[in-house]
Amino acid sequence: MRAKKISAVLGAVLLSVVAVSCGSGDSSSGSTQAPAETDAVAETNAPEATDAPAETGAPAETEPVVVDANLVEGITIDGDAADWADVPVLDLTLDAIVDVTAESKDASVKVAHDGENVMVLIQVEDDYNWDPDDAHLSAALGVQWAIDQSAGDAMGATEDDQETSLGMVDIWHWELECEAGVVAGGSTSGPGEGNDAGNDEACNFDDEWSTDTETREDDNGEGAENSLAGAWSHSEPVADADGTWTFEMSRPFDTGDSTDTTFVIGSSNQMAVAYWDSDVSPEGWEDEDHVQSTGIGWIVVNLVG
Repeated sequence: MRAKKISAVLGAVLLSVVAVSCGSGDSSSGSTQAPAETDAVAETNAPEATDAPAETGAPAETEPVVVDANLVEGITIDGDAADWADVPVLDLTLDAIVDVTAESKDASVKVAHDGENVMVLIQVEDDYNWDPDDAHLSAALGVQWAIDQSAGDAMGATEDDQETSLGMVDIWHWELECEAGVVAGGSTSGPGEGNDAGNDEACNFDDEWSTDTETREDDNGEGAENSLAGAWSHSEPVADADGTWTFEMSRPFDTGDSTDTTFVIGSSNQMAVAYWDSDVSPEGWEDEDHVQSTGIGWIVVNLVG
């Protein structure tokens, strides 16, 4: 995921006030006489009041986008959004990364928890394409969380310098190899082994990490595992039919995995979203062919008790 940053530069206006000065007379020696009467010095008006100079300082920062994740009971991970009806929604537009031509998508994000698991619902307005034999001819989704708070939203780096890491991020990377309604993820459909412990062999809902745009791996650090669970659906599951994708996901607060972010009630976490559309080419999407939320910076998720 790479970000587009917008910087604002404030100009300063410098105002001057012109001072008015008056001269003084001479005196001579010899008999003294009363000084000759002189005309009174003409009154001068005080300089006109001017507006105070504009304050200067650091460029204004964009206010972070914030969403609350409240305690909600009764949500089932099945690809059906009906049980999310009372959860606050964040509407946003997913835009292409720099130098990539991809159509922007309208999307919405909801986040909640049940006291033990964080749950995410993402819906994207796009037509239906799904091919069980080629994930690149199907839609795909990525959800990114900062592990290190200093991490950039471009997979741990920044868009300007994509190879220099600012910290580690946790990525939930979902290629739709299992059909709608099937619960995917390492905890439900067969995690990988050894160095690919974050892999989901059956449905390809992988738990990954990254430090920059050149580095992305299945979880393989201390305690590596995959506790993700997710299910998807589409409102009009007919080839090329317009409609809404629904991606529903869940993961425990603390997995004990060093390459997973940890969630704590009362704290905040940083999240970003990416989406791949298979219509980008006849061969489907490639890694860079995605639209993303990072144009608005990190989404701050407050875990509310």
